[in-house]
Amino acid sequence: MTSMSTCSPNEQEVRHRIARIRDLPTLSGSLQRLVEIIHDEVVSPEELEGLIRYDQALSARILRVANSTYYGMRGNVPTLSKAMIVMGFEQVKSLCLCALLMDMCSHQDSIEPAERERLWKHSFATARVASEMARARPWVSPEKAYILAFFHDLGRVAMAFSLQDHYQAIWKLSRRGKTSLWSAELQYGLTHTVVGRWLATRWNLPEVFQMVMEFHHYPEKSPAFKAEVKLVALANTLVNSRVDPDLLDDEVTSGYRKDLFIPESEWDLCRMRLQNIWSEVDQLWTLLK
Repeated sequence: MTSMSTCSPNEQEVRHRIARIRDLPTLSGSLQRLVEIIHDEVVSPEELEGLIRYDQALSARILRVANSTYYGMRGNVPTLSKAMIVMGFEQVKSLCLCALLMDMCSHQDSIEPAERERLWKHSFATARVASEMARARPWVSPEKAYILAFFHDLGRVAMAFSLQDHYQAIWKLSRRGKTSLWSAELQYGLTHTVVGRWLATRWNLPEVFQMVMEFHHYPEKSPAFKAEVKLVALANTLVNSRVDPDLLDDEVTSGYRKDLFIPESEWDLCRMRLQNIWSEVDQLWTLLK
């Protein structure tokens, strides 16, 4: 086999490089505890409020969101306790996790602000769409679908912040060939799904997160939690439809819809909601950044 080391890594090189990575982000104490809280079915609002209070910046951001026109309160939410009532306990958990993940990478200056914004907005939009679809799926809550979808592309975020040379090379391939980043990653030989799997393992995330982060482009290959992976894959397809609308009705997408019992009427409704969802994402990004 011809060596690809001068342009793109082969599988052995990928494993070697990932094993040697030292600067991918690690979970802070607050973020680790929040991940634990998210998976604790009996945690109290008081415990979450206590965690938020330890981080003054996080407290201020949650109150800013609660008092925004996003929730229609316009300055009438003076405390975290009331914020949880206005926003909902699960929504506060989700937003705290999103904000802390964004903070974890905020010190990096390896990519342009516009690209950082694009990466995070994609995650927010995919999470929002997944939570909408979960409302009609009794086997997954909208809140869990939101978090799973928000995590799905963290491998790409990690590449942008910690594997800059490779990330930029993939971007150049994408632009030159006028293909998607995913296609360019496959051509280059390093994918965000591989990095996502490694990151999920390093963070000791639950198995369902690992499956979503690794297999959302090939849900049928996931050895477990296929339904959750397919749900996130469909949400990802909807969000990407702004640049690749042909994926909305292709054979693979139709197959996933059939597997999850998503009728044409529900799919069309999701497509119609996209513009409003992007507007919500823009507003939420402004409040949390």
